[in-house]
Amino acid sequence: MSGGEHIHKLAEWSGKGESPAMHRILECAMTDEEARFLLDLPASTTDLAAKYGIDEKAVEAKILNQARRGLVVSSRKGIRYPRNLATLHDNILASAEEQIPAEMPKLWMDLYDGEGWGEEIGRGMAAFGVTALRTIPSLKSIPSDIPLLPHESIEAIIEANRDLISLRHCCCRRGAKKCSHPLEVCIQFGRRAEYDLYRGSGRKLSADEAIAAALEASESGLVPTVTNMSAMQALEFICFCCGCCCLVLDPASKVGATKQILAPSRFSAKGDNEKCDGCLKCPMQCAIDAIEKKNLPGYAEQRAVIDPEKCMGCGACVPKCPIEGGIIMELVQPPEFIPETITGPTSVVHI
Repeated sequence: MSGGEHIHKLAEWSGKGESPAMHRILECAMTDEEARFLLDLPASTTDLAAKYGIDEKAVEAKILNQARRGLVVSSRKGIRYPRNLATLHDNILASAEEQIPAEMPKLWMDLYDGEGWGEEIGRGMAAFGVTALRTIPSLKSIPSDIPLLPHESIEAIIEANRDLISLRHCCCRRGAKKCSHPLEVCIQFGRRAEYDLYRGSGRKLSADEAIAAALEASESGLVPTVTNMSAMQALEFICFCCGCCCLVLDPASKVGATKQILAPSRFSAKGDNEKCDGCLKCPMQCAIDAIEKKNLPGYAEQRAVIDPEKCMGCGACVPKCPIEGGIIMELVQPPEFIPETITGPTSVVHI
């Protein structure tokens, strides 16, 4: 393998010590001397200053520089290198545009498609036996007379976290570049938002601005996802995912385990064949291909048929339908369908 010994050690930390693509990613992202510094984290600025013969302000500047490039994350143990490979991917590709080397997205896709990391992610998440993420209904998809639980309402989640909100670019679509959905859609709260603002990867939003951003993402057909918990304090982000680029939905689809990895919402979309006029806008809106164009007995035009086994209950299809009541969202699960906490490994929540 090319690269220095410290870069090779970081590749080993990620479980990719023998991966040519992983080494190219790390060599593009850092020098071997920077890799040496990252291997020493977490550590106090005092200890790092003594080890490297620099003052503490220089250590802080070095850490900020690496944070801006996505090479460190904020953890409860302090600033450290992200050993979880998906976290490293997300952190680097969610950085400010000027911090991402031009060749970096392709290098990640060489690993994802060329070396099979995508399927590896899917198999790994399925093997955890933990459904760590959950779909929630899109804005304007649920009739106002149907009350939503706070932890499944985009507006309620944003309102509960209004003190500090950031908006950043989707790391998955930046890397894969397989669709034209909006990029600036990832809403972060609390400590995640604070870290985005610290490293310049996101911009601060008011609650109203966050709801407007969520509405734009919802209308584009993206699937809103959160951590699969009912505890409001655990909901630190709202992602808006597509089926082709997302590092959850696409790997899950590759291994046929979508609902095992991403829980559906408590709702399911249902189409009315009598009202459907055959415009077929909704299949194009569905990110997970749960709606098919079919010839049905008794109808001259094709109809949109929703597969309840595939439907994730995001409701992105509802506002796209030009016929009032053409698609409705039915409540199909009780409140306890959403667990209070996740039991088991949670590193799959890598954002």
